[in-house]
Amino acid sequence: MVKPVRALMLLVYTALFLAAALYLLPPELKLTSDLSLKSFTIRSLFEKQQTHYADISDIKTKFAPPEQDTVFVSTANGNATRKTPAVPKPGAQGVRQPVSRPLSADTLPQRYLIQYGEADTALFALFRSLSALSYEPKLIRVLHYGDSQLEGDRITSSLRQKLQDRFGGCGVGLVPLYDPVSARNSILIKSEYPWQKTFVYGNGYRRANPNLYGVMGSYYTYSFEAQPGGDSLAAGDSTARKKWQRVAVDVYRNRRSVGRERQVERLKILYRNARKPFELSIRTKQDTLDRLTIPRDTAAVCNMYEYDLPPGEPFERVQVSFASSASPAFFGLALDCREGVAVDNIAFRGSSGIDFTRMNRQVLACQLAALNVKCIILQYGVNVVPYQAQNYKHYEHQFYNQLKMLRELAPGVSILVVGVSDMSRKEGELYVSYPNIEKIRDAQRRAAFRAGCAFWDLYEAMGGKNSMPSWVFATPALANKDFTHFTPKGAQLVSEMLYKAIVSEYEKFNSL
Repeated sequence: MVKPVRALMLLVYTALFLAAALYLLPPELKLTSDLSLKSFTIRSLFEKQQTHYADISDIKTKFAPPEQDTVFVSTANGNATRKTPAVPKPGAQGVRQPVSRPLSADTLPQRYLIQYGEADTALFALFRSLSALSYEPKLIRVLHYGDSQLEGDRITSSLRQKLQDRFGGCGVGLVPLYDPVSARNSILIKSEYPWQKTFVYGNGYRRANPNLYGVMGSYYTYSFEAQPGGDSLAAGDSTARKKWQRVAVDVYRNRRSVGRERQVERLKILYRNARKPFELSIRTKQDTLDRLTIPRDTAAVCNMYEYDLPPGEPFERVQVSFASSASPAFFGLALDCREGVAVDNIAFRGSSGIDFTRMNRQVLACQLAALNVKCIILQYGVNVVPYQAQNYKHYEHQFYNQLKMLRELAPGVSILVVGVSDMSRKEGELYVSYPNIEKIRDAQRRAAFRAGCAFWDLYEAMGGKNSMPSWVFATPALANKDFTHFTPKGAQLVSEMLYKAIVSEYEKFNSL
């Protein structure tokens, strides 16, 4: 029988041995150039007293959204939903007219301001178009590109609301024909048939695919099944009888939509390469159906069909169906006003923002012009961070090439680069910024300045080094526990900062 004192001594010796090992063991042991072994150490227990997370109290104070704006609240199941402010009445005065809305902060500190290289007029094209809306009403567009930080209309949604409140406009802008995630608060997209999506970004990109991508970085086609006895598009068209397909897309207003998202005046359908005539049907009510035949057109670089929705009614649903014997390439739908500002959310999951040079230049230029795009916002970087390097000259060069091409295709369009946000990884018991964040940010800024674009430093705006943990641990949380992506509340705060940075520059422009 083992005496209790011996068992106690064994535990003491074991504890002392482990304590000595943990004290002497380094926190990270390099095995290869790409592989390392990280371990808990006694020293890490005391690191919290030496490492300080960024203080973001001034951000929450200065950029807290006004009470009348959209706010996010928690539901019983833990999900985030939105309180809905008053909805503008359809057709009411002011729904599309630019309105004055002063900034809550007269002067923004330097870290929140938009930066310029030699081209300090980089945003003047956008500002001139915004100013002209008061005396020359028309619709102008802002394309907001990004990675997974934007998925589900995050950041873009709040930016859209603020710009439309000030300058007029309504609707959610460009939307895909097929959205299996359906994470938007504004609308729901249901496709009757599984569309085939071909896209320019992420793991699904294939060099062998035709590069006829549009402004959304993708296009949609549908396959065919023989349907004996099906209607033909035109009398005597035997091909259509043999091979015919009908597909539909339903777009519903989400009950969580707010404000101007609930108003749509015009539907646009973007397509090209109609090798055969196709039947287009648009239903806005159960008893309302408009049907027409779109003629064959293989010569046009891009096509856009516009349809006015019933006036004076809030948007509830629109069903668009296509029938043909050969699928055109569809690029998406746009739900817009006739005047004001449209702000489009275009998220390239897994992208680093270097995919645009893969696109067909003619198609992209044609759609940029047809949609009257006046500003492009590019917000990338989080997918570059995990791949650490000595320097990021290669990324700077690749990113510069994207900006250079966009400037060449649309010389009258302003381009704003939003720098990479902070990201954290766990070291011991602490969360610290990746060591390459600032290198990537600097590479993006140099590329932007070389291409004559404006730059907004999101990393510094959110607090700089070790700011992401402060966003994660805030109450309510402003970022998710992946220490990469913003929560809905955090996305709204980023949007508020970006909006005020843009409008601050706009006010300076108007004072010239």
